[in-house]
Amino acid sequence: MAARAFSTVQLVNGSTGDPVLYLDYPGGDNALLFDGGENCGLTAAQLGDLEAAFITHHHVDHFIGLDRIIRANMDRDKILHLFGPVNTIRKVYDRITAYEYPFFPFQKIVVKITELLPGKMRTATLECTKKFPEPVVVETAWTGPVCYENADLRVEAVHADHTVPCLSFALAEKSGYHPDPSKLATGILKTGIWVQEALRLLRAGADMQTKIELNGGNFTLETLAANYFTESQGARVAYITDTFFSDAVQPELLKLAKGAWRLYCDSFYARAQAKQAAQYKHMIAPQAGELAKLAKVEQLVLIHFATRYAGKYQMLIDEAAAVFPKVSAEI
Repeated sequence: MAARAFSTVQLVNGSTGDPVLYLDYPGGDNALLFDGGENCGLTAAQLGDLEAAFITHHHVDHFIGLDRIIRANMDRDKILHLFGPVNTIRKVYDRITAYEYPFFPFQKIVVKITELLPGKMRTATLECTKKFPEPVVVETAWTGPVCYENADLRVEAVHADHTVPCLSFALAEKSGYHPDPSKLATGILKTGIWVQEALRLLRAGADMQTKIELNGGNFTLETLAANYFTESQGARVAYITDTFFSDAVQPELLKLAKGAWRLYCDSFYARAQAKQAAQYKHMIAPQAGELAKLAKVEQLVLIHFATRYAGKYQMLIDEAAAVFPKVSAEI
């Protein structure tokens, strides 16, 4: 079992509301958000900590929270990365420019939007200091699956099989030193920007006797490494929703979920509604279990239950568990 570096993993609306997954890392503005649906369960501070958001598609239950994301970051001096399927640039631009802004000098947010299409990506940058002019779109080749990468992790994307253009995602932490959330929670030092500075030094192979001044004291890198960090291969988290489990996408979905610590997976319908699942391009609960089993994930969390099963959600869990026992849901 790989150690996990994120300090927060939150299925914001549980398994019955809009699918929204929030992950945060200690010591910086580096949270990640998967899907842009209703996100009132997150504070403005949590949304303001975002480094990147990954939108599966533009149905209202996956996109309605964009306004809060932008509002929470408007006063930040940062680049906010947004990823989505075709037409994401136009849709985000239209949403942002639907509002009037005072354009104060401290509002320096830059929104970098990337659309992922088969074989290519399109990127545009929206700058608040320039009063959000019409975006200039740059097109480049993209062979996938990695769509975003930083020093700590990469995010992979594949195309799903839904009624509209749709993506599925996976986060893969890189091997090496990572902040240890449990150690940070119990240590004498409070989490702060020192975490990222120490992490940078550790990954650069700095002298372990290098001292960092914290709270009026000096701590060696060796001490910080032993008490607040861990070395591991990192964890993988897969996020798959709003897709039919068709032959066309099964191989890529399996690659995306392979060996994941946790798979968050669409289970909109029960087995009895397989016909509707085919029509509206969703998975049935047993297929979520099958995907988890074939991908050899550690845990399966069912998401996006249809409201028709209100009061009967356990049926969906039981159907998935008959295929893959390590399954749960947040109801």
